[in-house]
Amino acid sequence: MSSKPRFDPLGLTELDSALDDAAAVEIPGLPADRIARIAARRAFVEMKQLFLRAVENLEHRKGAWLRSQVRGAEDPIDLWLLRGPLLAALREDDRTRGLRAELYRSLDSTFPQAFGAPVAAPASRIPTPWHVAVVEAKFSDAR
Repeated sequence: MSSKPRFDPLGLTELDSALDDAAAVEIPGLPADRIARIAARRAFVEMKQLFLRAVENLEHRKGAWLRSQVRGAEDPIDLWLLRGPLLAALREDDRTRGLRAELYRSLDSTFPQAFGAPVAAPASRIPTPWHVAVVEAKFSDAR
């Protein structure tokens, strides 16, 4: 084959590179993005319900303070900041061992990087299926 570039009167080569660049950028509002936000919100709600269950039977002043803080939590980070005082309060009662284990599991799954687990690649770096098909088609044409 010749090393000289092919004549491209329609600019299709530039269009291909523009499509590749557009595929690398995650467009907000796509169904996958919406599904991810719903899943994150569901995980937060489940964790908040678990925290509410954990603080409902705490009798002392610290329990009242924890109940108000958990009720006011709006983000997973708010619950993350309350984990220490809540677990310390639960350690005072030996009957809460199962609840503490459930809290640890919830925190581990919601904040895996805090406990040494590797951080997953950002979604924008993972190619979408149609992008993979375009790349495979390009390489199959080159053969």
